[in-house]
Amino acid sequence: MAPESVLAHKPEGLTFAEASTIPQAGVIALQGTSDVQAGQRVLINGAGGGSGAFAIQLARQAGAHVTGVDNDSKLAFMRSLGADEVVDYQREDFTLLPPFDHMLDLVAHRSVFAYRRALARGGRYRCVGGSVRALLRVLTVGALLGVLTGRRMGVLAVREGPAHFKPVAERCLAGELAIHIDETFGLDDVPRALAHVGEGRALGKVVVEVP
Repeated sequence: MAPESVLAHKPEGLTFAEASTIPQAGVIALQGTSDVQAGQRVLINGAGGGSGAFAIQLARQAGAHVTGVDNDSKLAFMRSLGADEVVDYQREDFTLLPPFDHMLDLVAHRSVFAYRRALARGGRYRCVGGSVRALLRVLTVGALLGVLTGRRMGVLAVREGPAHFKPVAERCLAGELAIHIDETFGLDDVPRALAHVGEGRALGKVVVEVP
């Protein structure tokens, strides 16, 4: 049972399914793009998923030039969200593109040396998803490389709770952020929902509804 301190009332203007996308996906995107500035080159890896869909919109609203990375089935979706450029990671190595000022990695699994190569001097790389090995390497080797090369590399420590949910909810209610739900599943269909996410084809967030 969750303590009362981490709970927030559902905004009246959102359905339960829509509100459920905010505490994790929306908050990750907001905090992961919080220091993005106008004119910066921003890359979002895993941009076609739940957090990525929010992150593209937030980075574009900050005035950045946004590159979204995901598989080929999500390229049109990322463009529709406002991505200036899209990359199919199965066909193109995004770490070989001109360097980025800010990178938000939602599916980290590459070498920290590749990430460092893709980051401009003075830039910042943060990951919040991916393999345990990749995350540990970013925390250790990546942090050291960052100090030595003037590139900040680390893991995004997501802060949660009502104070962090509210800013995302307000922007959704104001129409500044669109909520994208790919599909909803019943509680009995959780295995099918997980399989759907695992196939890498979900455009935005997948939601499990509890009767």
